[in-house]
Amino acid sequence: MLSLVLAPAAPATGAAGGQAAIKMAALQATLARLAAKYPPRPQVAPAPAPIDPAATAARHALARAHSAMFDARAAKYALRDDYRSGPGRFAQLRAAIIRCREAQATYAAAAAAFHASPAGAALQVARAKYPRF
Repeated sequence: MLSLVLAPAAPATGAAGGQAAIKMAALQATLARLAAKYPPRPQVAPAPAPIDPAATAARHALARAHSAMFDARAAKYALRDDYRSGPGRFAQLRAAIIRCREAQATYAAAAAAFHASPAGAALQVARAKYPRF
């Protein structure tokens, strides 16, 4: 696609100015011939791919499970620095560990469901194109 914008040349004085004007006119004539010979092609946008509701639901479930797992893990790790000596301390730790394990299991199930969906298969095909280091 040829797109050039030329400003009119400044008036030149003397013999060098006359030659520059002749060269500029020849250049403009050549550009006009090329523009007529090769008109700009219209840009055609590809049609968007259809959105699969099942793949979207699988992605959303995976994202929610990942967020819940991250929050449970952060809550468990936050209890590391809590050194108070109370009767409910170990029960609180145990509950945080159990919630973290449940969230990890939920995430594993959501990841398996996503990778079994067509979107997961497409992701694996895209990943296979690039080597891992």
